[in-house]
Amino acid sequence: MNIMARLTLRHLRENMKRTVVTILGIVMATSLITAMLLGAFSAIDFFGDVEIHMNGNVHAACYKVTEEQFKALKEDPRIESVGLMDTDSVISAVRLSCEGEDRFRIGNIVHGDTSFLTAKVTDEYEGTLPASSSEVAVERKFLDDNGLDLSVGDTITFEEGNRYSIDADGNVTYWAGNYRSEESFETIDTVTCTITAVLNGNYPTRGYDILRGLDEGYFPEQDNTMITFTLKKCDHTANSQINDIVSLYGIEHISKNSELLVTRFSFEKGMGGFASFFSMMLVGLTIVVSTSVILIVNSFGMSLAERMRYLGMLASVGATGKQKRFSVYFEGLVLGVIGIPLGILAGILGTKITLLVLGSKMLESGMVNGGDKMTGGIPVVYSPAVFLAVVVISGLTILISLLAPSVKASRVMPIDALRETNTVKLKARSLRTNPIVRKILGYEGELALKNIKRNGFKSKVISFSITVSVILFLTIDYFCESVDKVNKYDYDAPYQVSASCYYDQKDMLKEDLAGIDGIKDMYICDFVAYKFKPGVRADGEVEEIVLANASITNPSFRTDDYKGLDINSMAVLAIEDDDFREILSRNGLPEDKYFGEVLRGLMINSYFHKSSDKPIFNESIIGQSLYYDEAMGNPPAVEVGDLIPYEGGSYAYELLPKESIVLIVPESMYYKSAVMVLPDERLVASFGIETDNAEAVEQAIEDLFAEGKYEYYYSSDLTQTLVIMNTVTLILKVSMYGFTTLLTLVAVANIINTISTGILLRRKEFAMYRSVGMDAHGFKKMIRLETFLYGIKAVLFGIPISILLSYIMYSRMRGNLFAFVPNYRMYPVVIAAVFGVIGLSMLMSMNKIKNDEIIDVLKEDIC
Repeated sequence: MNIMARLTLRHLRENMKRTVVTILGIVMATSLITAMLLGAFSAIDFFGDVEIHMNGNVHAACYKVTEEQFKALKEDPRIESVGLMDTDSVISAVRLSCEGEDRFRIGNIVHGDTSFLTAKVTDEYEGTLPASSSEVAVERKFLDDNGLDLSVGDTITFEEGNRYSIDADGNVTYWAGNYRSEESFETIDTVTCTITAVLNGNYPTRGYDILRGLDEGYFPEQDNTMITFTLKKCDHTANSQINDIVSLYGIEHISKNSELLVTRFSFEKGMGGFASFFSMMLVGLTIVVSTSVILIVNSFGMSLAERMRYLGMLASVGATGKQKRFSVYFEGLVLGVIGIPLGILAGILGTKITLLVLGSKMLESGMVNGGDKMTGGIPVVYSPAVFLAVVVISGLTILISLLAPSVKASRVMPIDALRETNTVKLKARSLRTNPIVRKILGYEGELALKNIKRNGFKSKVISFSITVSVILFLTIDYFCESVDKVNKYDYDAPYQVSASCYYDQKDMLKEDLAGIDGIKDMYICDFVAYKFKPGVRADGEVEEIVLANASITNPSFRTDDYKGLDINSMAVLAIEDDDFREILSRNGLPEDKYFGEVLRGLMINSYFHKSSDKPIFNESIIGQSLYYDEAMGNPPAVEVGDLIPYEGGSYAYELLPKESIVLIVPESMYYKSAVMVLPDERLVASFGIETDNAEAVEQAIEDLFAEGKYEYYYSSDLTQTLVIMNTVTLILKVSMYGFTTLLTLVAVANIINTISTGILLRRKEFAMYRSVGMDAHGFKKMIRLETFLYGIKAVLFGIPISILLSYIMYSRMRGNLFAFVPNYRMYPVVIAAVFGVIGLSMLMSMNKIKNDEIIDVLKEDIC
């Protein structure tokens, strides 16, 4: 070890406090980088497993495939398995041959070969999966609901056919999912099959009660085929492999399991949500590295200020610039060797705790099938590539942080260092202040401003550190607000159970519901969608539906921010008349306008449903109508009566999902208009029911409907869906705001560290002030004014720059955000926090030197 290395190590030992602070900075930076990379890698891998568990081990699905194409896929060396499903809707339902109610006996059936069923059954089950049409797998709940004590090896008899209804125009609709009272059952065949497997709530086949096999050699009609396949090598090349395969065999209709492929780091255009995730991760990593560089640069900068005389003395005895640079780099190496491993360990610990908590929430929520029976959280995946990336990024962060201090150290001259002229390089005229400063702040204020100027590099470090902290916090806050805005999962419906019946029976249903224990509140809440563009089904086919007149979507009705908004649909929400009147009253609007001959609604002039939203529409949309060209058989036309802001205070606002455009109407007026254009069987009233015991209430409603006095009925327990959505939002917010909190703590520590060091380095200066007669009151006032000036400077620079950076971030997300709306409420909070942190730092530092003796301090380091 050469002399410079030994001297550097001795300096680190002698200045242990500074050494520890710098190591902590490296540890914090490395732990954040580790947590981000390791957490993201582990979460992505876990979500891939979750996707397989929830939707099956399928990489792509093809539709309308010929038998030749099917055989070619099976022979392709890149494909591990190929499954076949018959999608014929005419044989999509079953009715058990047993006594009982139709709502229990009628269910849904899927027909697939062994490969298809193997890919789709991911939960544990009893027995073996069907291998022919004489074998079936049955859900245990379907058997239990019908009182059938059957197991593997027993036979089961059922009618196979379809569930359908016919509207007034004679159009046939085939049904799936929950049983509907108005549906009929068409029997195609009655069969008896052997039960080869009993399922226990297999999630990928949710909605199907029986899984029936296909005979060897059977192939359905081309329009009824769905082929699923799994690649042998699913990595970053998966998308290109799939594209090559479908192109080679001329397959036109295909859907990829993008959610699974992206967790294997296979990307392609059109994965907007996933691309946004990785873009956000890159932004976050950039912020972490930038913050870390600033923190470590400040630490080394202050260390260099402390070592200036020491480096000058080394130069006086022959140390070269190269040797002085080596001293700084060697210091960084030593601190990095200690700090990076400690940071990785801290990052692993933080990641494990975070993933344990969030993973447990996910499992409990039911996002993972059977999750309520599982324990633990998201497992941490220890990838060598991740740890190598952490070491490289952390090392580069330290290296970047050392560049400026090393150059400065190499230029230290002996005389300048001993006189400290390298630290302070000012001419007299540079210390001149505007006379207005003295008039406003007094002599102490003028002195405080001169001190900031005279302290040169130290003052710049302090100002820069505080300014960057302001920019950092406000920019991250905008980032979090933006992500929160576009988070469609952030939807907490005010009710937990829904119940529907024909409109002319709604009063009877309302009276019956009032007699059920556990219901806290209930209200009419009917959503009616008006689509302007058809959707695309999973098989790539465009929906064949009647579309509403799109004249109301004319961009001229919108504000400049939302000219580019592509409006696919609008919705009408019918609510209780009294609740509608309350909203009118709150907005100062007349009742008679909305309870007359014309059906009018209040348009919620907000897209993200936040009170800070900029309006979507201008006043010119008032009087425009939402309607279908052919009125008969379609929902009634609704005229825009007024625009109102999103303000909350009513369940009606809570019913609105994000990124939706909604007109609210009184239910009596809506149904008065609807009865003129819709047949009786289309007039359905839906109640939202608030309860703390959704399962019991939903069962009581089902029992009520089973009495047979309702011509049409439907009920649903929404708690599971809401829990899943809330859990997704919780994960997102914990990740974002946890990240923000950590960076804020880093920024605060940076400010405190910089200011406290700066104060300690000025002990001789303060002693000189006291030696020439400055009393305690004047001294404290000077320090307080310095604090004020530092804060003002940070705010004046920090806020405009943060707004600029936020706008740049908005520009990158313009397609999702539309309007630039900074979180202005956070600005006064940040300003107060800046002055509070600076003041506290100054106070703590001054407390350390308040007992200094003037003579002892002035004679320190006398040469």
